[in-house]
Amino acid sequence: MSIFKTAQSGEVKTKQISKEGCRVTLSVETASELITKSFQNAAVQVQSRAQMQGFRAGKVPLDLVKQNFAGHIKERALDLAVKAAINAALADAKLDAVAVPTLTKADFNKFEDGKPFTFEIAVDVAPEFDVTGYKGIEITKKADTATDADVQENLNRVLDANARLESAADGAVIDDKCYAVVHYTGKRNGTDDYKLSADSELIDMAAPQTMNGLAEAVKGLKKGDVKDYETKEGEDTLSFHVTVDDIKNKIVPALDDNFAKDMGFDTLDALKTKVKENLDAEAKRTAERDEVTQIENALVKANNFDLPQSLVEEYTESSLHNFVHSMTQLDPHKLTAEQHKMFEERIRPSVEKDLRIGYMIHAIAKKENLQATEADWQAEMDKTLAEKKNDEKQVKTFFNERKDQIIATLTERKVFEFLKKEAKYK
Repeated sequence: MSIFKTAQSGEVKTKQISKEGCRVTLSVETASELITKSFQNAAVQVQSRAQMQGFRAGKVPLDLVKQNFAGHIKERALDLAVKAAINAALADAKLDAVAVPTLTKADFNKFEDGKPFTFEIAVDVAPEFDVTGYKGIEITKKADTATDADVQENLNRVLDANARLESAADGAVIDDKCYAVVHYTGKRNGTDDYKLSADSELIDMAAPQTMNGLAEAVKGLKKGDVKDYETKEGEDTLSFHVTVDDIKNKIVPALDDNFAKDMGFDTLDALKTKVKENLDAEAKRTAERDEVTQIENALVKANNFDLPQSLVEEYTESSLHNFVHSMTQLDPHKLTAEQHKMFEERIRPSVEKDLRIGYMIHAIAKKENLQATEADWQAEMDKTLAEKKNDEKQVKTFFNERKDQIIATLTERKVFEFLKKEAKYK
């Protein structure tokens, strides 16, 4: 149980000073009784840790504690009084805080035992809005099955991934479709440079090259041919002596039953059927994600309301940290101010969108009576247990530990099913 208890009735008076967006500023006046009680509790708490010569720790007489640890007692009493008063003030003002309130104004010199104390706090609350525009959302439905062309394209990629290189026949020349194996030595401005040398370098003649001029220089050569060529790198002149070691052609497997068997299928038709099933499943997932995105974008466009900035800042910082940690080589804790600003500007819009959507989903669920119930949670757990009969203990532990999150997820699912049912598909 928390030691910061809510003040009792009559011990706190609350007055709303202002409300800007989701931020409410309150004036909180604490009665002298609450301050006295806070000093008493603080004295006892400090006594439990106080140490003085001649006494065991925690056994110093209370009057000596008050004389020798007055500063500590006052600091503790202030903490107790303010937190107890804030809890009461939020209840009195009927505010549902979404973040810890901030003490914005207080004269601590006036905080004395037996005297009332007044301070101001700022608290962020959930936005107040009437969600609109969620019925009849226009959705352009994407294809949720794969075409024959999709299947063939996928098979072509599989074939290409299983291709092999074979040496070309004697007398073959290097063209735009083959692979050339070469070794070369190079000079920079007439001086040997080992960085410009390579052994058995494989050149894909159909792809862009990093070595300027090399592919063009060897084009038309045969195995064993030698060629010298020059190129420029800035102000430097680079010269190369190139020898063709081999010419290779890419051999793509035939799309037949033998290839299918290599892939673990009895026939080519069985392979095509499996590819079609996988592509259909992915197309369905993609179409469903696209529908959700269209719905979310329509909701955001139709509903513009203020967001609690403390939550925006908290979630932005958390998302920034995760993004930098997982997607870059930078240390999130060592970003420069400029780097932090760059990442923040990139991430904040998506954070605000997600927060806005979350509030709207909650509002629609409440407005249309779509909140998931404990019965829904139980049904979901029973379904999972039926699918994972050997993991009964783990499943039950998971569902019980995350009950609130699962109910929230089920509510969101209900809302999107409702929105899709109400949508206009094109």
